[in-house]
Amino acid sequence: MSDVEEPPMIRCNEYAFYLDLDGTLAPIVDHPDDVVIEPKMLDLLNRLKTASNGAVAILSGRSLAEIDGIIAPVVLHAAGEHGAETRGAGGMRQAVKLPAEAYSEISSFAQSHDLLVERKASGAALHYRTSPGHAEASKDFMQTLAARHEGFRVLHGKMVSEIASVVCSKETALRDFAMVAPFQDRLPVMIGDDVTDEDGFRAARSLGGFGIKVGEGDTVARYRLASISNLYNWLSSLLK
Repeated sequence: MSDVEEPPMIRCNEYAFYLDLDGTLAPIVDHPDDVVIEPKMLDLLNRLKTASNGAVAILSGRSLAEIDGIIAPVVLHAAGEHGAETRGAGGMRQAVKLPAEAYSEISSFAQSHDLLVERKASGAALHYRTSPGHAEASKDFMQTLAARHEGFRVLHGKMVSEIASVVCSKETALRDFAMVAPFQDRLPVMIGDDVTDEDGFRAARSLGGFGIKVGEGDTVARYRLASISNLYNWLSSLLK
């Protein structure tokens, strides 16, 4: 569906909140290391954490260490690398790692096309935001590479293609959190902006909650907010 409405007012103590990071809480930038969340959004996350009795988690393609650094000094439950590593849902979990030779191939491709490669604990991401002309070639390369390595898949996001574990996703991460306190027995709200968040939208809906798509694009989410600013305003309205 693409024609979706804005989300309703809800009670924070009845819901659990699962939020993507890049493009949802902070603007997408050319280099992943340059992402910054505005202080007012960090303050809002702290207030949401209090209002929901701690039922707030970040679900991101970034590593746990990166998530913690970006949202500091706020401390939240989190799932990194699309659910390949989690903290706060039955302890830590780490998926199988991408073989070193596969990462070397990605690095060589990135170097020859002047692209940015991001190594992760279990996979790798190829960014082509600064070279959009190489988008299709990058997608094809990553798709072919993943097909040669059992247990991995490709996720095509906003100007990035990532090889990730086939058994982990934002759906598995959300479902893991939903089974433990303080998320247990709460209706899930998944908020994200990209294709990789669609699994989380589906999981939230299947558990009786709903998804919120931030920005444009087709989505299975029930609701939509036009921008990060609109998300900030909606969350702020819940805390009044």
